[in-house]
Amino acid sequence: MAKGVEEQTEKLVEVCRMRNIPMIVFINKMDREGKDAFELLDEIEQKLGLKVTPLSFPIGMGYDFKGIYNIREKNINLFSGDSRKNIEETIEISDLNSKELNTLIGDKAAETLREELELVEGIYPKFNNEAYLEGTLQPVFFGSALNSFGVRELLDCFVEIAPKPRAKKSEERLVKPDEDKFTGFVFKIHANMDPNHRNRLAFVKIVSRRV
Repeated sequence: MAKGVEEQTEKLVEVCRMRNIPMIVFINKMDREGKDAFELLDEIEQKLGLKVTPLSFPIGMGYDFKGIYNIREKNINLFSGDSRKNIEETIEISDLNSKELNTLIGDKAAETLREELELVEGIYPKFNNEAYLEGTLQPVFFGSALNSFGVRELLDCFVEIAPKPRAKKSEERLVKPDEDKFTGFVFKIHANMDPNHRNRLAFVKIVSRRV
């Protein structure tokens, strides 16, 4: 994703837009060399026809990737250590103007981050939950999925803003999500994945109650 929008992403977004499904965008592989954050955001808007609002922002990219600033929670998460494959420590800084930030990532990186966040605030709309649920505004997060970096911010946000479960129409009646009885429907079946076994794998969407 750091190098641009992939073909499979275009197909998935097309399906989501047809059904007005709320989307959250995760720009992956920020620890690898690629296009800068603003180029990627522009490409997402132009190529996918989305209206984005960044809720996190990367500090550097590739070998210079130092972490992310969480716009939504107003804090910074950095990782330290020589290995980019293993995050040794995550440091949180609540004040963007703190001198400690300059100490940790250097004056140049700190000043660049402040300037980029000022641009983000001036260019992109603020997050609006109703617009997100209507499928007309897409929040964006940055990170590195391989390193599980930036993923927590996305998941924490998802828990708070994701659409609530809806009632599902069955052949017999309308099933409400708050019913006491557990219900679900099988929407996909994989079969014969191993020719040596008569195996079946069913995918079930939960409609009411919890497992």
